[in-house]
Amino acid sequence: MKKKILIIDDEPDVIAYLMAILQANGYETYSNSNVKNGLELLHDIKPDLICLDIMMPHETGLSFYKRFRQNEEFHQIPVIIISGAIESGKFDFRNYVKDDAIKVPEAYLEKPINVDEFIQSVNHLLETKQLHRSSN
Repeated sequence: MKKKILIIDDEPDVIAYLMAILQANGYETYSNSNVKNGLELLHDIKPDLICLDIMMPHETGLSFYKRFRQNEEFHQIPVIIISGAIESGKFDFRNYVKDDAIKVPEAYLEKPINVDEFIQSVNHLLETKQLHRSSN
């Protein structure tokens, strides 16, 4: 069974690009361009991994992140933050989310993404998730 990846980003070109990369690497992809519909899709598909933009109109990706991490059903889904808002070496999650009960995202990649780094991160996070499940 293919692993399911949810992409939430307000830029259609970014969504299309990430979907093409992921599908070419054997993943099943789903996407949405806003947080509200992204939360509904999260409940419907129960993805194995989420790729999430930070800066979006109406509601930020961090708002989505905080809400889903607080949900017991979904809080273990790994997340890759993909954003052009902050340089990768300068992203400090705790500057944006002060609540230590909400864990830090598993990865952060700067736009434009490096395809090899992106796929390595996806593969690593999904393998780690699978190993974690196997040991429980």
